[in-house]
Amino acid sequence: MKSAAKLPAQGVLASILLSAIFLRLFSLGRDSLWLDEAISYLAARLPVSQIANNTVQSSHPPLYYFLLHFWLDLVPDSDTAVKLLSTLLGILLIPAVYLLGQQLFENRTVSLTAAALTAVSPFHILYSHELRMYTLLMLLVVVATAVTLHARQKETGGLWFVAGGLFLLAVYTHLFAFLALAGVGLHALLTYRSHKRAFWATAAMTAVILICFIPWLNLMLAEAQPALGSLRPLQQATAFNPLKPLTAPVFLLFGMSSSFWYSGLILFIFFAYLIVFLLELRKLGRQQIPSGLGLILLIIICVLGLPLGVYVVRPFFLPERTLAAVAPFLIIWLAWGVTRRQSPLPYLTGLALLLMLVGTVSYHLGPLVKPPYRDATAFVLQNAAPGDVVLHTSDGSYLPALRYAPLLSQGVLAGDPDPRKPEAVYAALGGQVWSLADLETSANGRFWVIVALEHSIEWQQSQYKTIAASHTLLDEQTIGGIRIFLFEQAN
Repeated sequence: MKSAAKLPAQGVLASILLSAIFLRLFSLGRDSLWLDEAISYLAARLPVSQIANNTVQSSHPPLYYFLLHFWLDLVPDSDTAVKLLSTLLGILLIPAVYLLGQQLFENRTVSLTAAALTAVSPFHILYSHELRMYTLLMLLVVVATAVTLHARQKETGGLWFVAGGLFLLAVYTHLFAFLALAGVGLHALLTYRSHKRAFWATAAMTAVILICFIPWLNLMLAEAQPALGSLRPLQQATAFNPLKPLTAPVFLLFGMSSSFWYSGLILFIFFAYLIVFLLELRKLGRQQIPSGLGLILLIIICVLGLPLGVYVVRPFFLPERTLAAVAPFLIIWLAWGVTRRQSPLPYLTGLALLLMLVGTVSYHLGPLVKPPYRDATAFVLQNAAPGDVVLHTSDGSYLPALRYAPLLSQGVLAGDPDPRKPEAVYAALGGQVWSLADLETSANGRFWVIVALEHSIEWQQSQYKTIAASHTLLDEQTIGGIRIFLFEQAN
């Protein structure tokens, strides 16, 4: 009877998983790689020793690049095939969220709701299509948290060893995994009286992880140009956006949208849920808050609240995607609402599920999310004559072009007032940095200029005007906002 009772939940989970696979494989290779994805691809193509030495001075630790390095040896060199690694990790996240929900609440309705929300979340599908480390990060943090909870229950040393290993892999994937670990540690501290051994085991696990991370920390701190390397995001001041603390959690659940009505609806649902949730917490009182919910809230506070708190005090470069470690926990928090039968929370959770599905359909059927660098590079390749060279005014188009046309003679323009990488990094990736004088000596009669205005816009425009003023324009094309010019050198 026990196994029969499990069959409905297993069947529902299997249906959710099949739906998730379809939603993640559909239009997988539609968008071309953008800047960060091109960095992932080019970094993974380097020898293992150069990945370990952080030759590309990435702000992220190397585990994902190692995995991608070996993945590229196994699959065809197409965007669909290379992105499949992130897709597979995103699919595995769904049963992992289900199992974590079961451990936290021992409630299949919550677990299945969390799995369903993850399956249709536009955010999760978007990053299952991205050649970055975010699905790996989410999977590792969720599984590490689940194993930690299991270790607390069983009080088995081997499980603590596994949990520590998983969290170590997570922090070697993304630095913000430390914040999730902080949430787990804070929960252990607050439950010290009833779980003393769990607290000391968590403390020991954290200490070992910190020691094991020292080699990478030393490597980051030793970079000759930290303002252009791994630490650049933390050092890069930015204008304060007062909406970021409000929109970040919504993005981590529903993804991005250019639709005014959809954005308004998801904001309303999120804040309605938050307000009703706080009222429900007040009804429960501190002593009646489930331990699992307390852990979820602490992880959300640490991973989401701490960076946003620092951002409010000192604005720094903080894209919402860097907070991805908290996304599965926001999903489980949203799923918990189905347990509050006498409140609006179950209805709000249901509406959130419906809006996620609408957002996912819009993502699949709507316009391209990323600039069509693949198409722009293909146009140049098809129309270039022998001896033509290509100058990119931004690395936003240059690094994807190195992926799509590595044999093309091309360089990125020197002098960017806000450079994103040292010249040594471009050299390591097989690229070159050209001044306008270098262009004159490299070109043999004709040259192409590609202008992608997503970075240092005024500077790029002024450089293009300088080139256009002294050379003859032969052709001009615009592909998805990317401007392509063919010039002939003046005699």
